[in-house]
Amino acid sequence: MHEHVKAQAAFEYMVIVIIALGFMIPIWLYVTSVKSNTTQELSLSYAKNTVEKLASTADLIYSQGAPAKVKVNVYIPDGVIGYLLANYTINLVMVYESTVTDVFAVSRARINGTLPTSEGNYWIQIEAVDNPNYDVSMQTV
Repeated sequence: MHEHVKAQAAFEYMVIVIIALGFMIPIWLYVTSVKSNTTQELSLSYAKNTVEKLASTADLIYSQGAPAKVKVNVYIPDGVIGYLLANYTINLVMVYESTVTDVFAVSRARINGTLPTSEGNYWIQIEAVDNPNYDVSMQTV
């Protein structure tokens, strides 16, 4: 009879653990989903801030004319897979919610140059130039 009591206690503990897991697993899945969405929203926000900062700085340098130049610190967020600096547009191409999304800002200056695509903080030199094809050059320094 003593063994029957041990088996019943073990079964009751097992039921309690299963019930606890039944409550914990959905909560854990929800928190993981919210965290993932928040991380993607934050990356999108960082990308928007970056392109707007670059565009406003390009406007400032363009208004001063050659040989004006400045270095600006920007953060390239996770998820950026490419960029496009063409005509008056600064565009970061990124993956957002499993789709490719363009995050862009428009400048008054025609822009040429390169941007990094790996996540991190970077110094970008923006320089006004005398060139018939573009007004401002951007390069990672």
